[in-house]
Amino acid sequence: MVSSVSRMLLGLALGLGLVACTTSSANLPNEGKPVVSDPQSRARVHTELAALYYQQGSMKTALDELANAIRIDPQYAPAYSMQGLVYMQLGEQSQANSNFQKAIALAPNDPDIRNNYGLFLCETRQYQQGIAQLDLAIANPLYNTPVRALVNASRCARDMGDATLANRYRQQAERYGATANDFSSKLQ
Repeated sequence: MVSSVSRMLLGLALGLGLVACTTSSANLPNEGKPVVSDPQSRARVHTELAALYYQQGSMKTALDELANAIRIDPQYAPAYSMQGLVYMQLGEQSQANSNFQKAIALAPNDPDIRNNYGLFLCETRQYQQGIAQLDLAIANPLYNTPVRALVNASRCARDMGDATLANRYRQQAERYGATANDFSSKLQ
């Protein structure tokens, strides 16, 4: 009797498994239809592509991707921040500043944007304003990578000639795992 119950349960399980396997894909939502994502997601993809092109030194392609991102979602703040970095790299200070200002207006609490703008200000020898932006990034409890802003603040304070402040930021960054190499390279 136990064996017949076992066989019946096994048969039932196999039968249900076959039914599950033969379910038509016509019943699945969006099957065979293109999935249209929201504008913000599409803008994010173009911005992430731009960041990759930026890292490779392909500034024109990065700007093209950012133009696409902004066309898709003109309110997507990270695209303006990335565009600011590209223009900073190209030496176009006015355009870089304008893009950072737009990004901050759209997302005043975004620590990555504050870090990028602080980086720009320090690179353009506006040290006090740069430190202020970096401090805003560091103070944000939701910032995933405060070490970036701490390293940038340390370098900025060093370039400003304030060794005491630079050392204070450096010590904080080292608590997050920053190494000597992080402080010797360009701002990030």
